[in-house]
Amino acid sequence: MTEQIQYDPQTEGYLLGAIFADPARIWEVRQIVREGDFAVPRNSALYVAMCDVADQGRTPSPISVNDLLVQTGRTHQMDAGYPHELAGLNVYGYQAMEFAEIVRRFGERRKLAEAADAIRMLAASGDDEGADIVEQAANIVADLRGGTLRQSHRIGDVFGELVEEMQSRVPHLPTPWPSLNAMIGGIRPGGMYTVAGRSGNGKSIFGLQLALHVAELGGRVGYISLEMTEKDLLKRLISMMQGIHQSALQHHQLTPEGWESVRAAEDAIGQLPLEVYDRPGARWEDVTAFARALHRKGDLRLLVVDYLGLVKSPPGSRSRPLDLESWANDAKALAKDLDCSVVLLEQLNRDGAARKSPRPLVTDLRGTAALEHAADAIVLLHRPEKRVGGKNYMTSDIEFIVPKNRQGQPGERTLRFQGEYARIVQKDHEDTALIEPGEV
Repeated sequence: MTEQIQYDPQTEGYLLGAIFADPARIWEVRQIVREGDFAVPRNSALYVAMCDVADQGRTPSPISVNDLLVQTGRTHQMDAGYPHELAGLNVYGYQAMEFAEIVRRFGERRKLAEAADAIRMLAASGDDEGADIVEQAANIVADLRGGTLRQSHRIGDVFGELVEEMQSRVPHLPTPWPSLNAMIGGIRPGGMYTVAGRSGNGKSIFGLQLALHVAELGGRVGYISLEMTEKDLLKRLISMMQGIHQSALQHHQLTPEGWESVRAAEDAIGQLPLEVYDRPGARWEDVTAFARALHRKGDLRLLVVDYLGLVKSPPGSRSRPLDLESWANDAKALAKDLDCSVVLLEQLNRDGAARKSPRPLVTDLRGTAALEHAADAIVLLHRPEKRVGGKNYMTSDIEFIVPKNRQGQPGERTLRFQGEYARIVQKDHEDTALIEPGEV
């Protein structure tokens, strides 16, 4: 089908010639056109080279472009005379934006046809897993949407939309912990949050308790559990909600009163808009497909990934750190695209535990610095130890350390860790200031 979609190679050449005529136009054109919008491969390669030259602070010209192609070993992409040929076209710089719109329009139509062909091939593949096929098709459409650029606009053009949003909705959802809310103001739609701790320091409990809280407020929540099964999560939810000791649930040793609490939890959990993905060996595309499927159901407020280090790299991956960096940046983009909060749980490096002070630092984040750079806020979890009789024991304290906070100041709070009930609670006597309703 795609061969029936017309394209306009002449206008592609005119666009590149107009940029040569007025090189400053490259920055305007880049707001509209991407390399994939060109149907002719050498036009796409030339456009990329012109952008690379501009990124180096040089003026895009036939000479500078050919020089870059030689330096980067890309001379096979076009004849050296081709840039000069386009520079000699009788076009002017002021025409660049008109040509750019035409190239973009034909490019979108062609990519739409290619996406339609890919979806037809999925439908004809004979795969019985219909739900997976639907998600793959949704990803194709999402990629198409993400590959589309539009010209910039004045910031004031969205003023009315902002005022309406401020009048109609709260900018964030509170977490279950007032101490944390006092620092970060809750979790915001479009925000990505990194929560990390060493093994056994409560990061999974943090993620599940936050998910439960948001679901109890009526928001749809997606929980991606790559470490525990759905039944394991259910046991934790029962313990968290009903105060049943974890050991009684794990060993199936419940009193008659305990069974009554389990039935009460069943009724409550059955009403929660909380959905779980717990397939082993999940890749990042499985994470995004799950999130987009929930988004289509409506009112997706939170996505929790427990935890990022267990996401499987794609076949042929050459760098695990680069994979993690890509996923962290994609998580931020996904939060903005779906207008929900994304919480990435992750491990901390073990090396920090050997320092004189074992309290975690942001540099202890495992795998990639993107977990710091892309996050709106970072929460590091730490359970202090005390020495008794020559042995170290974890205390019942848990510290929320916030080294990065785009919505406020960094800080830290100490709460109570109730591991036997799979939850974190405020201390009876809070010794850190909270924000009261009348203060803002």
